[in-house]
Amino acid sequence: MTAEKPEERPSWGRHLDFIVTCIGNAVGLGNIWRFPHLAYVNGGGAFLIPYTISLIFMGIPLFCLELLIGQFTNVGPITIWEINILFKGLGYTTVVLAAIICIYYNLVVATSFFYLFASMQSSIPWSSCGNDWNTCSCRTSTMNVTLDDPMLWYNATGLNCTGIEFKPETVKSSSEEYYYRYVLEASEGIFDLGKVKWDLTLCNLLAWVIICACLIKGVKTMGKAVYFFALFPYVLMTVLLVRGVTLEGANKGIDFYLSPDTSKLLEAKVWKAAASQIFFSLSCCTGSLTAMSSYNKFNNNVLRDSIVVPVINCLTSFYAGFAIFSILGFMSQNTGVAVQNVTTDGQGLIFVAYPEALSELPVPQLWSCFFFFMLICLGLGTQFPSVETVLTALQDEFALFRRKKVAMFFRVGVCIVGFLLGLPMTTQGGTYLQDLCDIFVGLPLLLVGFLELFSIVWVYGYKRFTEDVLLMVGDVRSTRIIFYASSLWTWIFFAPAIIVFECVQYEPIIDEHYPDWAEALGWLIVAAVMIWTPAWYIIKFLVEWKKNNFRKGWKLFVKLNNPTIKWGPKDPENRTLPRYRRYLDQDKTLSDPEMQSGNDIQTVDKPPPYSTFSGQINEGFQYDVVTPL
Repeated sequence: MTAEKPEERPSWGRHLDFIVTCIGNAVGLGNIWRFPHLAYVNGGGAFLIPYTISLIFMGIPLFCLELLIGQFTNVGPITIWEINILFKGLGYTTVVLAAIICIYYNLVVATSFFYLFASMQSSIPWSSCGNDWNTCSCRTSTMNVTLDDPMLWYNATGLNCTGIEFKPETVKSSSEEYYYRYVLEASEGIFDLGKVKWDLTLCNLLAWVIICACLIKGVKTMGKAVYFFALFPYVLMTVLLVRGVTLEGANKGIDFYLSPDTSKLLEAKVWKAAASQIFFSLSCCTGSLTAMSSYNKFNNNVLRDSIVVPVINCLTSFYAGFAIFSILGFMSQNTGVAVQNVTTDGQGLIFVAYPEALSELPVPQLWSCFFFFMLICLGLGTQFPSVETVLTALQDEFALFRRKKVAMFFRVGVCIVGFLLGLPMTTQGGTYLQDLCDIFVGLPLLLVGFLELFSIVWVYGYKRFTEDVLLMVGDVRSTRIIFYASSLWTWIFFAPAIIVFECVQYEPIIDEHYPDWAEALGWLIVAAVMIWTPAWYIIKFLVEWKKNNFRKGWKLFVKLNNPTIKWGPKDPENRTLPRYRRYLDQDKTLSDPEMQSGNDIQTVDKPPPYSTFSGQINEGFQYDVVTPL
């Protein structure tokens, strides 16, 4: 009985599927939530300067690097490390990092579902203060914020506000209290997880079910779904922006957004936040770019794609910022609080600021449904390629998961595990755990970026990698100019230097919500992500050194830091460089008994016809290496 063969690796139906998927992957909730939040806490317009510099000198080069290596090999982020087998642990690191981001990012999608369902009521629940979850600090735009006792709803709820001293800085909008006191029922800190919120849990389950259904057959189903999820949000974003700038006080928020506080540029944390946002937004160093480009045709113009997508992404962030800050200005006008103090951190911007403005629109239920449906589309547009990264990496590395009878169960199983691991984040203290993950994935993103540059550009060598790129996109003068001008020099000098600078300064997160052990938990998250790289590097070398009876350690070290003979394009017709044709020669030699002598493989004078190739380039492992020519 013959073993069941793995399914043939799929590819994009059209190149446009890949472009739209990359845009959907890059343009997500981070543009509406994370970027405005970082600009908000880092001096408004001052943040745009390090953000743009990080994009040019680090974001685009790394984006290009990952697209190039994925398309060149047509394999996932683990299997590509035939380029340097000692760094294969870095492939597992990127997969673990992608998995952690998928788990906590999905909770934002789940919360968007919660708000979508809440919007389908006769009255918007976050538009008034007359609810059980409200406090004496609650105010709406229709109430006089100077009143200590909001008698509009005192009698209805029985809340006694008599004698409470009013302080403008303690004012809470009705939307803010709805989010923290009803949706999250947030506890006092990460030390108190409290109960599981069953409504958020069901919303999280719904999000995972949709992801599973759209990824059940890989990129072919995802490529069709992503058109809607990636492009439709732009329509709603524009409508909401038009409404936002017409609100009273909108100019205050926009002025804060565009007026830079140049003193912030002297703070390393601002530059680090900008670099982390570039990594996060472009999905660099999570393996998703490598996974998505691995389904491309070998000769696709990936250099063009690597510039177009990041520019579209960052312009979208800048565009979305106007909508967010116009609404912050409106909230500042209503509450009498300065723009920089008008709302809370993190997700509060999309679940407090926007709902506040939506409640002021005619037929707020309709606009709320549109807005939160847009958030769901943006979130799922990012989740699809991110989860597919984990699936692709494991299926490329382990042929068992590609078998026809196993592949579907494997994909469903991964989604189930993702849902279960997200359960702690649907508790009352889950929002603090979610924020902790978001904070501490920043450093691993930077470290992975540095190690990718080091292993590919410095260890493998920019000369050999340049040959690979030109083999793929065409060795013509115009291509060389674009390649050298846009990427190569930044790979060698600027990007590594910026990453090292971003890693220098770290500030503890300890406050009333995060005790000392929370800081340790955050570093455990960093360790859980990064441990795969040094562990694999050391253990792999020691295993191979032992096989050589602990002799010639340095020569073995040099050998293992070179690509294996299987490194290169997956399809035989693309392996035209001499160092890649050797794999085809060896495959022919191994299949011809007359060309073998004992255990020694004889060389052949001419490479065999490509049609004679029968091996699977991306399966198994070969320790022979291709030495520099």
